[in-house]
Amino acid sequence: MLLATRYGERPHDEVPLFLNSILVESMKYFPLIASLLFISPAFGQGVEPLSVFSLRGECQTLKAGDEDLLDICADEFMQVSYTDGAVELSVWTDDPTGRFFVFSGAAERTASGFILNVDLVVVSKDGAGDEISEHEATGQCELTGDPTKKPAQYACNASGADGTRYAFAFLTDGAEPENMLD
Repeated sequence: MLLATRYGERPHDEVPLFLNSILVESMKYFPLIASLLFISPAFGQGVEPLSVFSLRGECQTLKAGDEDLLDICADEFMQVSYTDGAVELSVWTDDPTGRFFVFSGAAERTASGFILNVDLVVVSKDGAGDEISEHEATGQCELTGDPTKKPAQYACNASGADGTRYAFAFLTDGAEPENMLD
């Protein structure tokens, strides 16, 4: 109602379209961000996030088992680094159910970025967190480049203990990542 008041007594659906799109984009992933921080394996161990960045760009690959999910892969994902060295890459989708994936493990710096040694893949069938499953996994995510300075490439491949293969590739747009802790 605040927006309707600011622009006169117009109903909410008459608020200028550009303003509605800005509001929708900024709030789009808020429930997901909150739920990810609480379902995180690191959060459960009392470890606190050191940094939480939202990165934008182009999703190039998203696969879970036989499903090719590129069509619903969002143009944004979240990188969470914890005080104990753990890193999580939270992959969002544009699926109306709020489906998402998390690649989690310990990270090691490299000359060109970092390697995330994946030991867990979290799969959620909905954004509310009602249908979350954790899958022990082995694999790696590799970051090549510095996403704070120029476009950078993320590439993940992991296999669950049950044989399910997961893949994610993303090229950032080179814009400054949004710090979600500010």
